[in-house]
Amino acid sequence: VHVSGAFVDRTFQITNSGNSVLTISSVTTSGTHAADFSVLSFPTTVSGNSASNLVIRFDPSALGTRTATITIANDDSDEASYDFALQGTGVA
Repeated sequence: VHVSGAFVDRTFQITNSGNSVLTISSVTTSGTHAADFSVLSFPTTVSGNSASNLVIRFDPSALGTRTATITIANDDSDEASYDFALQGTGVA
C-alpha cells in the first residue's frame, strides 16, 4: 500500500462453531507497527454455528514490511483470547 495517503481494508471472518453465543468484548492491535493497523468494525456477539465479519484497515506510516498482532478478547472458556499476526508492506 502506498505510504502517501493510501490504505486498504481487509475483512476477516470470526466463526463460532459451538452452539452457544460467543461474546466479543474487544479487538485490539499490538506490536511493533500496531498504529498502522486499525479495527474498523467487529461483532459484539456471534451466534452459535455462524460467522460475522471483523474489518481491519492497513494504513502504513513508513516504507517496508509492517507487522502487528490482533487480539480478540471473548468469553470462550476453553479458548480465551485469540491472537493472530498481520503483515502489510508500505511502498512509495
